[in-house]
Amino acid sequence: MAWAIILLASGDGERAKRLAARERYPSRMRAWLEAHPLREYGSQLRSRAEGEDFAAHPAELKRLLERPDVLATGMSAGDIVGLVGKGPGVEAYAPAGHRAAILREHALTPVAGGPVRIRWVTDELWPHLYQDAERRAPRAAILLDLLESENPRARREAARALAR
Repeated sequence: MAWAIILLASGDGERAKRLAARERYPSRMRAWLEAHPLREYGSQLRSRAEGEDFAAHPAELKRLLERPDVLATGMSAGDIVGLVGKGPGVEAYAPAGHRAAILREHALTPVAGGPVRIRWVTDELWPHLYQDAERRAPRAAILLDLLESENPRARREAARALAR
C-alpha cells in the first residue's frame, strides 16, 4: 500500500485507487495520511523500492535520465521544491526487471555511495507509476527521497513542502 499512499499524497487519487484495488483501501489510505503526516512518517514507506548505488562515467548520467524506463526523483527532480541544478549524480526509479539491461547499457558498477542511485520498483507496480507525459516520479515520492538526501537544503525544502 506504500505506493498507493504516495500516489494519493501526490494528488493522484485515481491511480492510487486502481493500485489499491480493494474497495476499502481508499478510505484506509486517506485515514493513514490524515493520522501520519509524510514529513514525520515517510520512513514507514521505505518499502516502496529497493535502493542501490552505482559508479558511472559522467557522460552516462544524462543518458540514464533520458531512458524511457526511468523516472527522475530526489535531486534529479528537485526543481519541484525550488532546488536549482541537478546535483552531481542521478536519482531515479526503474523497474527491477530492467536492472541487467540498465547496468549493461550504461556500464554501471555497484558501489556504496556512488553518484547514481536507482530505486528498483517491482515490475508489477511499474505500470501504475509510469506515465508517458511524466518523466519524474510522483511528487510525494520525490519529496520523500529528498528527505533522505545528504544535502541539508534539499532535506529542509522537502520537509517544508510536505508540511503544507
